[in-house]
Amino acid sequence: MRIERRKYWLFLAAGILDILLVDFVTKLLVNKGIIREFVFIQDFFYLTPPHKNEGIAFGIGLPMSFQIFGSVIILYLLYQVGMEYIYREETASIWKPYLLGAILGGGLGNLIDRVLYGYVIDFIVLKPFPVFNVADIGITVGLVVLFATILLSSKKSETRH
Repeated sequence: MRIERRKYWLFLAAGILDILLVDFVTKLLVNKGIIREFVFIQDFFYLTPPHKNEGIAFGIGLPMSFQIFGSVIILYLLYQVGMEYIYREETASIWKPYLLGAILGGGLGNLIDRVLYGYVIDFIVLKPFPVFNVADIGITVGLVVLFATILLSSKKSETRH
């Protein structure tokens, strides 16, 4: 059973907007000092004052023009490949376009930071990972869950054939 294309677009847009909105609001609140340092688990999980991440993933340094251009290309390719896969799927799932939207929304959130400020605002610490933000959560969780659902659906289709 296939889902109407309108529903794919709706859930894709919802995933993008959900992550973009929460990312924007949390970064704004951290920058304004409304969200302050807060320890959830001592030396393991806490919020910090805003960190200026001038690099890409894990703080890897690259020229800003390359970061922006590379981000745009990667987001475009992710969108193209993701939508092609989702539209070809035999099994209906509204979660796959939503997860793709979360990935794209996270990428857009960080891209907007790079364009506006020249760096990405990070403020969440979960040891041993580098400091990150809500956009990074959207990208990471979206990728992990999307790949897991793809693997599970491909295993189900293999057992049916």
